[in-house]
Amino acid sequence: MEFHLVPAAEITIEPFDVGPDSKLNLVDVIDRTQGAPFCAGILEVFPGAPVDFDYDDDAAACYMLEGEITLSENGESRKFLPGDVVYIPQKKGLLVYWSTETYGKIFYVTYPHWR
Repeated sequence: MEFHLVPAAEITIEPFDVGPDSKLNLVDVIDRTQGAPFCAGILEVFPGAPVDFDYDDDAAACYMLEGEITLSENGESRKFLPGDVVYIPQKKGLLVYWSTETYGKIFYVTYPHWR
């Protein structure tokens, strides 16, 4: 078969080091390992200091699954709620901050590979 199925039981979200004041878990479910030209995975954001990601080298599309996440860029912030979809373009110098007061979980796709 040409498609690649990853059963839910095989998906393990792991801590991602973002410093002592923040907590973030993630897993790339689809990536170079399967020969994909992109990464797709799950990200969990927990209360703490905002976590920054730069988008110099990749673009992202994210679908909010659970909870609430605030995305901030250049002093502007927007709430990201279940069912919302956000597109973050690849742009030199673009820095987006992710934060939550409770908990948030998203499904993301980045192009090309973010790491």
